[in-house]
Amino acid sequence: MFKKKLGFLAGVMVLLSLAGYLLCLLVGDSKQLKKEEFLLVTSFYPMYVLAENLTDGVAGVGVSNLTENQTGCLHDYQLRPEDMLLLEHADAFLINGAGMELFMEKVMQKNAALTVVDASHGVTLLEGEGHHHHNHEEEEAEHDGHGHEEHSGNGHVWMDVERYRKQMDNVTQELIRLIPEQKEAFQRASAAYEKKLVKLSEEVALVKNLASGTPVVIFHEAFAYLAESLGMEVLMSVSLDENTVPSPGERAEIIEEIKYHGNVLILIEEANRKYADNIMAETDAKTVYLDPLTTGEENADSYLLGMQKNLDAIRNVLK
Repeated sequence: MFKKKLGFLAGVMVLLSLAGYLLCLLVGDSKQLKKEEFLLVTSFYPMYVLAENLTDGVAGVGVSNLTENQTGCLHDYQLRPEDMLLLEHADAFLINGAGMELFMEKVMQKNAALTVVDASHGVTLLEGEGHHHHNHEEEEAEHDGHGHEEHSGNGHVWMDVERYRKQMDNVTQELIRLIPEQKEAFQRASAAYEKKLVKLSEEVALVKNLASGTPVVIFHEAFAYLAESLGMEVLMSVSLDENTVPSPGERAEIIEEIKYHGNVLILIEEANRKYADNIMAETDAKTVYLDPLTTGEENADSYLLGMQKNLDAIRNVLK
């Protein structure tokens, strides 16, 4: 009888060990549950980079990214069991907000007590995704851009350096509120990052001198913020990704718009070069390949480097 009980207990111990091992596999190397006093989980890459800068040199705070650094935008992201497990251990969840994290309702249903830091609180948004176009008859009569459709907010606010600085300030204040004993450390980290962003803002101003008034057609929502910050005139905003390609009718409309205005820049991702080449073959448009900064390496300066590269690409085409 004793041997049977001993065997049963041994079996239970084996099962528990196996369960623990499988749990570690489920979480994965990129999501190891950290032992820091305060675990800040970020929703995706832009917020991860921001958090890395704002917690630099702050003792007792760890940062873990919910999604992989190569996930990109979160429009179609589906939460996985390991994501929910990580959030259960989070002390706070840093999100971009502005409708970017469509999975938040599910997150809050599972973890209503989770502290959420919304980086975009109070940030003015541009129009949301969709196919925007001008009505040429009204444009010629009034020159005021009538004919735009109504859309929800555009969440890609980090692509405007000034709005990104507002996000930084929002997050800094929330981190200080959550961990007041580290106030001075957060302020130092924020000031150091702000100094770098001020230099980047100066670069934006220089490129704006060249780009202001330039008509553009954009093929990613994120580029609307960069275009606005440079004073560009967005003629059309077209969704273009692996799941959404403009129809032949929309393509004809794009070409018509470009021919109508002339000297138009196409702002598009490098991954869609083939589509841009097809349009350029039928128009006099020039193409600028930009990065929406939704993916990248483990580098705290990746936002600064990526935005500078975008500005250089626009400057080089306009010279």
